[in-house]
Amino acid sequence: MAPWIAYGTLMLAACILHQFAALALVVHAFVVPDYARRAWAYTALLVAAGVAPLAALGMAQSRQVAWIESVTGSEYQRFAILASFAMVLSYFASSGNAGKVSPEAPFSLRAIALPLFILPTALLMLISLYKPFYVERYVLYGLVGLALLLGAALDRMPELGPNLRVAGVIVVVLAIALLIPESLKLRAPESRSDNVTDLAVVLSREYTPGDGILYLSVKRRAWSLAYPSVNRGMFDLAQELTPEASHDLYGTELPSPQIRARMRSSARILVVAEPKGIHVESGGTELMKERVLAKYFTRALTIQVDGAQVMIYEPRTTATAAELAVSQE
Repeated sequence: MAPWIAYGTLMLAACILHQFAALALVVHAFVVPDYARRAWAYTALLVAAGVAPLAALGMAQSRQVAWIESVTGSEYQRFAILASFAMVLSYFASSGNAGKVSPEAPFSLRAIALPLFILPTALLMLISLYKPFYVERYVLYGLVGLALLLGAALDRMPELGPNLRVAGVIVVVLAIALLIPESLKLRAPESRSDNVTDLAVVLSREYTPGDGILYLSVKRRAWSLAYPSVNRGMFDLAQELTPEASHDLYGTELPSPQIRARMRSSARILVVAEPKGIHVESGGTELMKERVLAKYFTRALTIQVDGAQVMIYEPRTTATAAELAVSQE
């Protein structure tokens, strides 16, 4: 009984700290010995019941993570490659000490390591087909499984024949080679999908009294939360309620006719949008903004920052010939 109390307490604490830790319960379901399944099932149900109120509260606040995009093809491809390497490593660990069940252990190392690496990520990707929730760091704990498989494969190297030993070394080196560049890339400034610091600097430098700020997509208003002091004095043409007042990341926007009227009355508009070639989900309001800009304004200047761009628009009636030429390029 005591081990199950400790296990249940540990899993409940993990799930409270990070709700996607509950995916590890699914991993455990694949490796629990038959004689312990009933005790594990009762414990897992108690853990689920304990975290259910927090999960319900989290779902009610799911708009806070509405910034998460759908899983991309490159993310599927990267996971498939790593999962394939993990399966190969599991094969090398399928015999020897890593593949045997000792009297003290109810299951082998590889029996837990492979599901731990593959299942949490795969399940979260499947969930994201319904509602995007996949962010790699949410299931980062799965990398423990890959590390265990690498260690098991290295531990078994002396037992292999010359040919398999060489092949095993190549597989391990390739797996590490895949992980190191990605790890270094994640730590580089270029890995940031957007640079809200540079964006705030550009807006504070370019904005003048009488200008209007226009977030082309409502999702991009979340960028303003990083430096509220910079954005507080700026006139947001489309905003009805601030993110703080609406209890989400984006705030709420005015009806399209009011946004259109505000845009038409602006002497200059600073449009904040994603970089050229990157598009977020567009609705009727976003299309209306683009149509008004195209019909009544001309783009005078475009400033690129990492992950975003600021386009300065002026009314066509006051645009110079040079500015019109820029807008036609």
